[in-house]
Amino acid sequence: MAKVTIKMPTALMDQLAKASEKTETAIPKALEAGGKVVFEKMQANLRSAIGRNTKHKSRSTGKLLSALGVSPVKVNDGGVYDVKVGFDENRGNVSNAMLANLLEYGKHGQPPKPFLKQTKSSSRNPCIEAMKSVLKEELDLP
Repeated sequence: MAKVTIKMPTALMDQLAKASEKTETAIPKALEAGGKVVFEKMQANLRSAIGRNTKHKSRSTGKLLSALGVSPVKVNDGGVYDVKVGFDENRGNVSNAMLANLLEYGKHGQPPKPFLKQTKSSSRNPCIEAMKSVLKEELDLP
């Protein structure tokens, strides 16, 4: 029988061990940084969509824009960290999510003013880069 011995470089093993100790704090910080990038882009896109291309003067109250926010980082039932960018609910008789949907896709007599799709496509790479830089900084990676 043949016998094989594989030796890992000790420097790499030490670096991996050190990084694994810091992931509990690094992951939430990275998600917060990514959420902030998406939030700022969504806020700018929503501002530009509200009141644009209307037949009548805009009746915007600013409640939809003020309801936009970022949730705290949480661990779900599957053990996966997540952060959400979206709208607070309960605005009275109409939910903010429904108003955002009407703005995004339009309705009869109201053309669509997509801001969510633009946010997703334009914030993807900056969000990933922000999270990478935070992880590199927190985990002391080269």
